[in-house]
This record gives sequence, C-alpha cells and structure tokens, in this order.
Amino acid sequence: MFKIISLIIRNSYLGIRISSRCRAKFWAHAFSLFSFLFLLMPSSSVGQIIDTTDTSVQNEFEEIFEEIIEDTEDTQAYEMVEYLLENPIEVNRAAIDDLTKIPFINSQLADDIIKYRGQYGSYYTIGELNNVPGMTKELFAKIKPYVVIDKSRFAKFDEEQNAWEEVQRKSFSQLTDIEIRSRTTSDLQRRKAFTTGKYYDSPIKQYQRMKLAYDKTFKLNLLAEKDAGEKSLTDFYSGNLSVNNFSVIKNFVAGDYVLEFGQGLTLWRQIGFSKGADAIYPMKKKGSGVIPYTSSDENQFFRGAAGSIKYSDFIFHAFYSANTFDANIDTSTGFISSRPTDGYHRSESEQLKKNQSNEKMFGGRIDYQLSRRVGFGLMHYQSRFNNSLALNSSFKSFEDSYNYTSFDFNAYFETLNIYGEISRDKNNVFATIVGLQSGIGRAIDFVILFRNYPARFLNLHGYGFGERNGTTRNETGIYSGVKLTTRYGRVNFYYDHFYFPYPLTYDKSPTKGYEFLTEYVSPTFSGSTFLIRYKHENKELNEKGLDEYNRTQRFSVNRLQQNLRFEVQKVLTSNARVRFRTEIVDVYYTKLKPHEVGYLVFGDVRIEPIRNLKVSSRIIYFQTQTYDSRVYEFENDLTGVLYNPGLYGRGMRWYVVAQYKIWRMLTLSFKYAETYRDDVKKISSGDSEINNNLDNKLSLQIEIRL
Repeated sequence: MFKIISLIIRNSYLGIRISSRCRAKFWAHAFSLFSFLFLLMPSSSVGQIIDTTDTSVQNEFEEIFEEIIEDTEDTQAYEMVEYLLENPIEVNRAAIDDLTKIPFINSQLADDIIKYRGQYGSYYTIGELNNVPGMTKELFAKIKPYVVIDKSRFAKFDEEQNAWEEVQRKSFSQLTDIEIRSRTTSDLQRRKAFTTGKYYDSPIKQYQRMKLAYDKTFKLNLLAEKDAGEKSLTDFYSGNLSVNNFSVIKNFVAGDYVLEFGQGLTLWRQIGFSKGADAIYPMKKKGSGVIPYTSSDENQFFRGAAGSIKYSDFIFHAFYSANTFDANIDTSTGFISSRPTDGYHRSESEQLKKNQSNEKMFGGRIDYQLSRRVGFGLMHYQSRFNNSLALNSSFKSFEDSYNYTSFDFNAYFETLNIYGEISRDKNNVFATIVGLQSGIGRAIDFVILFRNYPARFLNLHGYGFGERNGTTRNETGIYSGVKLTTRYGRVNFYYDHFYFPYPLTYDKSPTKGYEFLTEYVSPTFSGSTFLIRYKHENKELNEKGLDEYNRTQRFSVNRLQQNLRFEVQKVLTSNARVRFRTEIVDVYYTKLKPHEVGYLVFGDVRIEPIRNLKVSSRIIYFQTQTYDSRVYEFENDLTGVLYNPGLYGRGMRWYVVAQYKIWRMLTLSFKYAETYRDDVKKISSGDSEINNNLDNKLSLQIEIRL
C-alpha cells in the first residue's frame, strides 16, 4: 500500500504539467475571496452563533450521499433527509427500527433509549435523552432535529387539563403550516443547442413547490418544474394529498407517491444509499412504506392512491397507480425500445418521447409485528403496460405484464439484527438479500450482507443494494463493514466482493471484482478535526486494444482505481469554520494503459457575519489526465439540492452560497458557481458545448414559511 501511495504522489507532481497561468489565477481568486470573507468575520462574541452541529451533520450526510450522487444535481436524495425532518420519531412509541432510521443512532444506542424508557417511564422532554448511557452532547445535538415527544398524551395521563384544552383551542391558522419554495437557475454561457435553435429559447430552469399542512395530519403538496430549454413552465407537475395517523389510518396518499418496503428488492423509490465512508448505516434499508412524492424527478414515481391501516399487530397496505412515462417506441413492432429517465423535453425529438406509454399497477402488503423485536412482511403486486418492453437487456423477452411476490423479515436479539428479503418475479426467478448487523458494546458496530440477484431476474421497481446500486440483477456479492468509535477517533472499514455471472454489456465473459475503503476521523481537538481516507477498487472489464498484429481486439483486463484523501477542518470561532482537502486518484488498466493520475485541492469557509446571514464558499483546483481519472467534491448548495460534480481536465472551480433569513417567514438564498479550464478552448460537447473555457451558473431561491 505504501508503494502505491508513493507512486500516486510521485505521478501527481511529476507526471502532470501544471499551468502557471491557471495556478496564478487560482491563488489570486483564493486570496481575494478569503480576504473578503475574513473581513466579514466578526469576533466570537458578536452575531448569531452558528450551530456547529450543522457542519457535522452536513459532513455525515456527505459521507452517506457522496457515492450515489455523481455529476448531477439531485433533489430526490434531499427529500429522503427532509422526510425524516418533517416526520420526526416519537421517542415514547419508537421501536429499535424506528430509531435506527436516524443516521446517527446505531442499534446499541436505540436499545439503550428503549431500555431507559422501560426503566424510568416515558420521556417528558427531549433533553432527558442526555441521561441515556452512551449518549454524548455531540450526538444529542445531531439527533435532536429528528426526534419529538407527543406531549398531548401526557395531558391525559397527568390530568393536566389546562394544557390539553389549550391545544384544543388553537385556531385553524395556528394549526396550519404553509411552505413555498421557488428556485431559478441559469447557465450564464450559451450552450450550442440554444445558439443553433435546437432547444427552445428558454435557458432558465425553474422550480416551484408549495406544502400545506394542517395539524401535522393533513398535508397538500404541489410542485411544478421546467428544465433549461423547455418551453412550458409546467413541463412537469406533481401533487398529492396525504393523511397521517388519523383514526385507524396510518397514512393515505392520493396523487403522486413512492413506496419503500423490505430491503428494496421488490418496491423502493428509485434512489437509495450505497457503499460509502459510513460502513454501517447505509447497508440496511429502513422503509417508510407509503410516502408522498415531493421531488422533481419526472419518471420515478406512482400516480394514483395508496394507504396503510394499522390494526392490532398488523399493518395492511394497498396501492394503485395509473401513470404515463417517457418512452421510445419502435414504430414497426410497437415495443418500447428504451425508457429515458432524464425528464428532458427541450427539442422536438425529446418532445416526441414525452408520456408515450403508461403503466397500471396495483398490489398489497401485510406487515405483522410478532413482538416488539420481530416482524415480517408479505407483498404482491402486478403491473401492465400498454406497450411491451424488455426489462432485461441480456435476455430480451418483450412482455406487457409483470407480477412480483416477496417476503421480508427483521428480527432483533438484543442488539443483533438479522434481516432480509426474498423476491420472486413472474418467471419464478428469486432474488435474495440477507444481512446481519450488531454492535459489540458501544464502540464497535459491524455488518455482513449477502446478495444474490440472478441474471434472469426481472427487476421493475426494485432498488436493491449492490455494486451496480439499484440494478438488482446479475450480481452476487458479500459485503462486510466495521465502524469503531472511541475517544481516539472514528474508524470505518468495509470490504465488498462482487461477481457478475452473466457478461455485462460489451463483455464477453462473466466478470468479478472487489473494493475496500478505510477512513479515520480524529476527535475534535482545539476545534480541529483530521480525516484520512483510502479507497481501492479492482474490476474485471473487457476493453478494446491492439494485439501483436496491430488489430483491434477486446481484452479481459483489470481496472484498478485508488483514491487517497486528506482533510482538515478547523472551527475558528463560534460562527466560523474552515476546511482544506487534498485528494489524489490513480487509475490503471492491466495490459493496456499506463497509470493515469488526477488530483484535487480545495479550501472552503463557512461563516455567519451577521445575525441570520450564512455564507459558505469554496475554491477548488483540479487536474486529471482524462475523464476516467475525474475527481469529485460534494458541494454546499441551496436548500433542497445536493450536488457532487465530477471535475476533469485542468482548471479551477469556485462557488459562493449565501442564505439570509428575513424575519421568521422569509429566507433568501443564492449560489454562484464558476468552472474555468485552461487546457481547452471549449467546454463539454454536442448540444451542451460552450464555445469558450468558462462555465458559470447562478441560482436564486426564495422560501416562505407561514
């Protein structure tokens, strides 16, 4: 490993020519920007104190989302977090599985919270969680936004009639919450498709969303969005009305919704956690059943009605959907040749794909809680399309109807958790995933996860864990991960071995591979935290190359990629922190190509110069030999957006994000981002081509909360 690290470092400094012009531009920008932000920085005794847990929570979610969001802005991933915030866990009713939905709570701590409740009675305040063994001040600050106590139940129990009557006397306006979010994004450089007239002359991307909630029981969601180049302001629209915890109704949604059940092999929203720096939390899916859809992804939801009823130890779910989707139809056969999921309708050809086919789906599920620690689920659903399609690209059998049956289980034995799912498709092909997760004391967590997805399994709406996350087909693998948390720091380690039993696209034989990651995060000392991460990935591929007769052939090769990251974060004052990172990537193809190296260096700062104004900024310098050795940097963005761009070539990028809260109801925010490359004269290619080496973008957002 040390030889590899030295090779990476040597190549990064000696093997790549650094542009003096770009380097000078980088330092000029860095000096001016950080000087400006430093002047804004007040003394530690002035202004609104930043909740430093905001930074730590952001870092935790970066570890979780970094691997699943690449090269694009994502709103659906953010909705997963927002759903947890809008539906906090009631700690006096929560089971272990409920509490472990919160990213910072492991099974040991969840068990301790429940045992404390059983020993001392119900929690009367959230602050009582500080008394739970294993709870720290930092951990409590992280989980506080995700938990709640229903105090109305104490009013009855303690006969505090004044408090209960006060709740009943609240007016309609006091029980009603309204949230409006309006966002506008625009590229400041004209892309080729706009100059040629291929796209509609509407380069602004717009997003509008309204949420209305009454007494946290009834909720209305409305959303409209258009991408840059689309003509209509409502090119995509979505909405739903939902009811939660009303009499025997656990939840009910009319309109657009998604489903999360079991371990995702049969029904899951089309995004999910994957392997990352957190070796434990993302591995087990923790479904929330029927969920109102509030994202702007245009082809990944159901449209109809779904609901859940709780009776004794049973929960009964039913769902129906009749939804259109984008498709390319083969005019000679009437079959669906492909299903675009990008949601773009910018040109005449893209308009022809819009809502060209539809799917009708219905099904049901029964959850049975045998005890507080053991539960089972049984589910069946059917789907019918008005055009035949092939779900499996390797075995193209075009069909217009599909059905699935699944069984999943979840059992706790003290802190040992065994869980899994078995899913059967219409051809009696079974996909399976089984996991074992536990903690040893409060310092060690481990997980072992086995998956087997046959090549002939037809995955329609599943999103199972895997190397090809969400594909849920043609993969067998075993994952093992360990997290060690002590006063000396936190260590994460995972190892994943995977095998593709049927040749993938362009491969001529089955392939396999493995990857492992290890990360150490130091404890905070004098406001400073250090991080070092090493990731190693080795995959078999079939690549084109020249044989000894100079003929183009496909060779079986191994693609080896290594990433090494160093990072330091420093809290300067109660309202300012800085962070610096260096990352090096090395890519190597056996038999075909020499080592290819890329690297990234960035510095960023977050401050609160005056009350209710938060500013964050980052300057990045990057250099890679090709796109294959690109480097990623997960960015701060506007509320509701997650962004993890891949940077390649040679250049620099910088951005600034500011958020200003006016009164209690209005928040204004903006992001300006600029990428400059000095190794090319044009950026991107095809319809997205920019006829210079500067790519900059401006985003503005208004949020109103009543």
